[in-house]
Amino acid sequence: MKDITLNQITFEEFLLFQRAQDPLKDLDDVSEDVSKIIKDVKKNGDSALLKYTEKFDKLKISSVEELSFDKKDMESAFNSIDEEIKLSLGHLKERIHSFHESVPQQDWESHDEIFEKFGQISRPIKRVGLYAPGGNAIYPSSVLMTSVLAKMSGVKEILLSFPPSHKELLELMLASAYIGEVDEAVCLGGAQSIAAMTYGTESIKKVDKIFGPGNHYVAEAKRQVFGIVGIDGLTGPSEVMIIADESADNKMLALDLIAQAEHGPNSTCILVLINSNKNKEVQKEINNCFHHLKFGENSNAYYSLEKYGKIVNVGSFKEAKDICNEFNPEHLQIVLSSYENINLKELYAGAIFLGQNNSAVLGDYCAGPSHVIPTNGATKFSSQLTIQDFFVNSSFTQIKNSRSKKFEKVLKTSRFIAKQEGLMAHAEAVESRIKKLFNR
Repeated sequence: MKDITLNQITFEEFLLFQRAQDPLKDLDDVSEDVSKIIKDVKKNGDSALLKYTEKFDKLKISSVEELSFDKKDMESAFNSIDEEIKLSLGHLKERIHSFHESVPQQDWESHDEIFEKFGQISRPIKRVGLYAPGGNAIYPSSVLMTSVLAKMSGVKEILLSFPPSHKELLELMLASAYIGEVDEAVCLGGAQSIAAMTYGTESIKKVDKIFGPGNHYVAEAKRQVFGIVGIDGLTGPSEVMIIADESADNKMLALDLIAQAEHGPNSTCILVLINSNKNKEVQKEINNCFHHLKFGENSNAYYSLEKYGKIVNVGSFKEAKDICNEFNPEHLQIVLSSYENINLKELYAGAIFLGQNNSAVLGDYCAGPSHVIPTNGATKFSSQLTIQDFFVNSSFTQIKNSRSKKFEKVLKTSRFIAKQEGLMAHAEAVESRIKKLFNR
């Protein structure tokens, strides 16, 4: 195998490169194909799903029911898997549950001299659709990263969708669904799965919001159906940025870069070195790890690092911070001799991992936070999935003393602004209350 070489650039070169990127290009490239699939499923329902299952998954079936599974099927799958797998997935569920138990509740209530009560009430979304990547790879962790939060939130109906696969992988996904307390599952992948969950078909009841990562077809489908259903975000290829100095362990740096690169052929992995001459040592360690792992030139990790991997040399933590906030990575690792005084609020990244022995790999599994995290720079305006995403909120107000001077001022101010905006029915509705309550 030819040794891999990461692109080495300066601080200024990285900023120029990053500012020229189009984060949604991959989605735009498949937009037309995805639109056709969505329209077909919306119009033709199950028959369209059968057609795309045969076309994309090479699976010819006569009804969608053959791809559908209930709680009994999931329990049967759970009983069939190895005990060690059960314990591992159970531990993963515990870690997710433990972290999200600490997420603040969203209900709140207060009062003042005008309103006897005002505040916010939250209630769980009634029915959600969870997408989990599948096919030749298996991601039971993705099932739990969404289903555990949905169940904790009190969602009444949880539908899981994932691409068809061979029997062993199917059993593992269904067993994970059982652990995550999913209500129903269907083996559908790609844009057709998102369309089915959005519009419903003869066999699939539509959902209110869709969660979960997927490829660019899935992400584009979620983008196109947003507004008809809710979505958690547009999660794309995996990303990691590691900020390190001379104290960092070269082998751990190499393995952490390779680990995220193996997610897919277009994962982005960036190592930012502060006042360090580690470039050659890290490159050498990467190639040593590739040989040890028996990853060839056709592997996802090799292709990703060769095409999208970068080492950026900077002279200070401030420059490293500027690079982070220009790229806005999905995962950010900080491996420095001293990091206790870093202000994390100044770093815009989805999930942050501090310390040599910490890793984005732990975030993929048992750290506790969900591994469903925005990519393509979206962490500058959105956040990784939490229990709060499974709720909808409403404000409420209740008037205490409707004849108080302060309430009269609220009414008169509202009337004045309504007239300024030319909304005369608004003004008249307020005026009627002023006349009734204050005889004016």
